[in-house]
Amino acid sequence: MRISQVPHYFNIFPTGNIPVPVCIGDLPMSDYIVSDNVMTDEVADYLDANPLVPGAILIRDNHLTGMIPRGKMFERLGRRYGVELFLRKPICEMRNELKVEALTLKGHLSINLAVKLALSRSQEQIYDPVIVEFENGEMRLLDIYLLLLSQSQLSNNLSGIVSSLNTIEMMLANDRANSINILDLIMESLAKVVPAHHARLVIQHHEGISMLHSNHIMYHIEPLELNSIYRSVLEMKQPITLEDVNLVPAWINLDTPRNTRSWIGAPIMDQTGAIGLISLSRNTFSPFTPHEKEISLVFSRYLGKLFENHTRQMEKRLAFQRKYQVQ
Repeated sequence: MRISQVPHYFNIFPTGNIPVPVCIGDLPMSDYIVSDNVMTDEVADYLDANPLVPGAILIRDNHLTGMIPRGKMFERLGRRYGVELFLRKPICEMRNELKVEALTLKGHLSINLAVKLALSRSQEQIYDPVIVEFENGEMRLLDIYLLLLSQSQLSNNLSGIVSSLNTIEMMLANDRANSINILDLIMESLAKVVPAHHARLVIQHHEGISMLHSNHIMYHIEPLELNSIYRSVLEMKQPITLEDVNLVPAWINLDTPRNTRSWIGAPIMDQTGAIGLISLSRNTFSPFTPHEKEISLVFSRYLGKLFENHTRQMEKRLAFQRKYQVQ
């Protein structure tokens, strides 16, 4: 039997692109759960055949009894008399031998908080996988390698945001730059530093802006102020966050998925005033932080400049067409 090593991240993300998760519940995880009286050789065979599975969650009568980390199990089996002592016995005996204290974290926790809790364990258990529990009671096993990798990716995104903003500013200063390309870059950059499960620009319909067609934009014919929450965002000219929309009586679910839990709206302004807002939603109870509010406001200003430039371009084009009757 071979001892499986921690896989390179390309085995998990073949393209090399590591998605930005809202919470630990978004990360790839294992659903390998067995009764704690199953034979150890069955668990060993499964883990040996599935090198990306970090271990096994153990239950009895549908209740959690523990967890077996892949590395520690194979290490113990590889030691003297390991096979003879454990392979043909229930996996609970291996659990008792390893003395692993299973750490259970809620699926809605942020990556940084989960890393902090995971690394607060004892030296012997610091690299063990963690159990992730979802609101519906389901459990999954998360490789600590993936958790640390995701935190590293988030840190890299924050470090690179200055470069992205500089590129956006240069493109906005170029009158010939394509508005759709700029919009895509803005939304892509925003998603890297303020992750959300759903993102839309909710914009008040008018002739100049509405000629900009993008999946990122949802145009409203009716005044946005009819929605009391939108009205608050536009009047205050500041981002507003809702930790749990289910606890907000005024919440009207028009432009977000039905399972939205946490939401933020940031106003988009041009030279005429408020024209819309950035609407970001998360389907888990993962409230947006004050830092994320500040970042969203920065991006809303770039969007305001983009719409202002686009409207001016459209007005020039329409004036040219009217003057020379160009169809």
